Amino acid sequence: MRFQITTDYAIRIILYMAQQDMQVITAKEAATQLGITYSYFNKVAAKIKIEGFIESVQGPKGGYRLAKDASDITLYDIVKAMEGSICINRCLEADGFCSGNAISVCPVHQIMGSIQFKMIEMLSGIRICDLIHKEAFEI
Repeated sequence: MRFQITTDYAIRIILYMAQQDMQVITAKEAATQLGITYSYFNKVAAKIKIEGFIESVQGPKGGYRLAKDASDITLYDIVKAMEGSICINRCLEADGFCSGNAISVCPVHQIMGSIQFKMIEMLSGIRICDLIHKEAFEI
């Protein structure tokens, strides 16, 4: 399992915007600073704007800025917005389909459920402000 590159860029864009202390940053400036093409930056920015993480400012000094406080945005919030719900195994989906034709919850389901829960818990425990301040967090 691997997150899409757009999810990585979304995290980096939101982190960069949070580091700018509510200043309006142009798309060109942000794209250059982050090493993302201008067009790809705009594609990702449009998605995270719709999700409410950043906002656009119109006018000659327009651009983007963070729309929420960095302490209110977790990595899980961003991952979920970009990827959808995390589901690491088919049996953990809503319909509970089991490829082993198990009648009850099998050991594979149990361990995958535990791994998925811990992954979500870890991503939910890391806020954008933690990344800015480089606070130590246990992994």
